[in-house]
Formats: sequence, C-alpha cells, structure tokens
Amino acid sequence: MKQLKNYLKVFQNEAKGFFLIEVIVVSAVIGTVLIFLLGSIQNSVEASQRSLERTQAAYLLEEGFEIVKAIRNQSNGWQTITNLAVGTNYYANWTGSVWTLTTVPTQTGIFTRTIVKANVLRDSNDDISSSGTADLGTMQFTNTVVWQSPSGTKTETLSFYISNINE
Repeated sequence: MKQLKNYLKVFQNEAKGFFLIEVIVVSAVIGTVLIFLLGSIQNSVEASQRSLERTQAAYLLEEGFEIVKAIRNQSNGWQTITNLAVGTNYYANWTGSVWTLTTVPTQTGIFTRTIVKANVLRDSNDDISSSGTADLGTMQFTNTVVWQSPSGTKTETLSFYISNINE
C-alpha cells in the first residue's frame, strides 16, 4: 500500500509538471494568435484610413471641376476664365457667395488642391491636339489634390475641358 501511495505521489508531481508545461504552451499559442490578430486589425485600420483619404481627394477633384464650371456660369465668367494665366497654380476660395480662384495657397484639411489652366489647340479636323490653332472657346484645366500620408505624399489628378457656352 505504501508503494502505491508513493507511486501516486510521483504521478501527481509529474502531472503538475505537465500541467505547467501545458499552460506555458497554451499561453504562447494565445499570445502568438493575439499578435497576428492585432497586426491584422492595424492593417485594416490603415487601409480604411487610406480609402477615406482617397475618397475625400476624389470629392475635392469633383468639386474643383464644379468650381470652374460655377465661375464660367457667373456673369462675365468666361472673361474671368480667359484672364487666368496659363500654367499658374490657382487655389479655390469661397468668398461666402461665389467661388474664386486665387494664387494664394489654401488647404482643405490635409489636402492642397491646385487648379491649372492650359490652352486648347485644334488640328485641321477640328480635333483637340498637341499642335494647331488655338481654340479660344475651350480651355483645359488640370485639378490636382496632394496630401501627406504615413506612407508618403499622395496625389490624385483630374483633367477636363470647359467651353464657353455663352458664345
């Protein structure tokens, strides 16, 4: 009987040792899973932030197009557009009642939007081309939105043509 008790004691001590090893192994597995899970969550948050920034930039690009259109539609708007210097960076400015374009840089949150005018040339077929006769009734604008992201400088661009609809 004494031998049986000694055997049971040894077995219990060994079982306690195995239980401790099992706890350490399970803790390591849970810790590893949590580290990977937290990394995935962080990647998801960063992807969501990048997506939000790109969506905001897309809205600013669309708004830039609408701003140029609104300026054109004002009285003497086409004259305002034709008076803009070619190749100059312009920035949208809301005066409280109308949009204007100014050379003073402005920011919308983390975004800087520039609007640049270019002349339009037409070839002998009256198609837009890189050389030919100047079309004074059509202008090209390039709207660029730039912002700083944790992964570096990001840029989105939209080019469009606008015509004098009052001719």
